[in-house]
Amino acid sequence: MKYVAMFVFVGMIAGTAPALAESPHGGELPPGLQKKVERGEPLPPGWERKLNYRKGDYFDRELLRYGDVRNIDGGRQRVEVEDRVYTILKDTREIIDILNPAYD
Repeated sequence: MKYVAMFVFVGMIAGTAPALAESPHGGELPPGLQKKVERGEPLPPGWERKLNYRKGDYFDRELLRYGDVRNIDGGRQRVEVEDRVYTILKDTREIIDILNPAYD
């Protein structure tokens, strides 16, 4: 009986392997979401949760492409994504300040 249960369990895991495969977009926003961002429309809740950063967190490099990034003096950058403005260290992407946070 143990072997049957083990066989079924392994079969279930092997059956889900294609679902765990990498996105065909290479980790980028899907084209439809990218168009929404370019038009200034909000991202769906799942993508907005990726923006739930706090001071001391490291900003996701992928999101830099979708925000308005401006260099500031002293090796800092200001990144505007959705309704938030992040000040990050340019080299490490560590968040040192957040303006207009949705939740404090």
